[in-house]
Amino acid sequence: MVIGTTTTYIGDEIPSLKGQQVHIFAVLPGGFSPEADPDDAGDYIRLNEALERLGGVKEADCLDIAPILPDGKSSLDHYDARPGDLECFAHLRR
Repeated sequence: MVIGTTTTYIGDEIPSLKGQQVHIFAVLPGGFSPEADPDDAGDYIRLNEALERLGGVKEADCLDIAPILPDGKSSLDHYDARPGDLECFAHLRR
């Protein structure tokens, strides 16, 4: 399971999130690839079953994440993160 997972942000691209718990909401396959169209969110994957059919998370995917607030709820502020910047995908770090 990827979507719905809570993990730690370990990257440097979003300094305010470093070391914080974040929640994964969706995956945009190839979202960080050079050919990606940043205005096309039509391929956002929100179901783990659909993500599994595509072969899971890959290095060039973009993950929609939000920090977990002290009360345990997810922030309304969402960020685009590289998989390798999350502890659960540290094996994909460059």
